[in-house]
Amino acid sequence: MARKRRKKRKLEFSKLILVFETVLVAYVSHRVLGFVGRAIELDYTGSLPYLTTFISAVWAAYGTSVSFYQSKSGKENIKKN
Repeated sequence: MARKRRKKRKLEFSKLILVFETVLVAYVSHRVLGFVGRAIELDYTGSLPYLTTFISAVWAAYGTSVSFYQSKSGKENIKKN
C-alpha cells in the first residue's frame, strides 16, 4: 500500500507574530494581576496608575494587531473569479 504523504503546513509569519503577542499579553496580564493581588494582600492603600496604564497599552496594541490580522486574512480569503 502506498502511503499518502502529508504536506507540512508552514506557519505564516503574521500568524506566528499573533501567537507570540497572545502569549505575551497573557503573561503581562498575569503578572500585573498578580502584583495587584499582592498589593491587596499587603493592604496597600495607594493607587497603581502605572499598572492600569501599562495593561491598557498592552491590550490596546493587541486589539490593533488582531484587527489588522483579521483585515489581512479577510482580503486573502476572497474568491477569485
